[in-house]
Amino acid sequence: MTVVKLILCCYLLCFITPVHSAIMSEQCKKIGIVASWPPLTVFDAQGATGLDVEIVQRIFERAKVCYQFVRLPSSARTFEEMQKGTIDVATMTSYTKSREMFGTFSVSYREEKMRLISMKKPTNIEKLTSILDQDHTIGLSIGSYYGEEIRQLMSDPTFAEQFIGLASANSRIALLMKGRVDFIVDDLISAHYYKTKLGHVSLKVWPYVVHDNPVHLLLSHTAFTHTEISAINLAIKGLQNDIDAIVMSYLIN
Repeated sequence: MTVVKLILCCYLLCFITPVHSAIMSEQCKKIGIVASWPPLTVFDAQGATGLDVEIVQRIFERAKVCYQFVRLPSSARTFEEMQKGTIDVATMTSYTKSREMFGTFSVSYREEKMRLISMKKPTNIEKLTSILDQDHTIGLSIGSYYGEEIRQLMSDPTFAEQFIGLASANSRIALLMKGRVDFIVDDLISAHYYKTKLGHVSLKVWPYVVHDNPVHLLLSHTAFTHTEISAINLAIKGLQNDIDAIVMSYLIN
């Protein structure tokens, strides 16, 4: 009888352990990572990498909150997937009032500096209509927020068709290099990557400030407790020097 009981216990453990692992996995927060926005976020066969991935890992480990990364095909899918519960966290999220319906914004963890990038020599402009009036086109990430000036121009029938929505950073830089768009708007960190890592040394970054703003983690209302949100905010504040160092490493290497 003892031997029978031992065999039965072993048999049950074979099933109980995977179930327990599955439950633990479901409890981990699902962090959405845009698949192709190097060097900020990349999600390929090797998993998630990039600047914001490194930062988020540090934050969640310091906060002692279990996490796992979920691939997003583009930033345009972020809020749709959060609403469906596919992801619980959006990274590098600019604040807008409308996005508060999806989750709670953490304290900011880094600054984003959006600039015009082109193949032509920069000139001083006072507003974006200076280049749009010349029928130039601007490539943008679908679903991203670039500040109020671009938001208003994209809703203006006079200029709306001059903004070209593109799903990935690779497609944006490729179309710019081929002359299919005249400008793209991207972070200075991305511009540095295009020039130094991809070898597009002829790219020009314009001084005009399209949009400078802090970026945050957006934490789903249904997935996080107040205690977890507080722990994440404290982790960001405690890690700020480390985060700044990570950002700088992407600008000098």
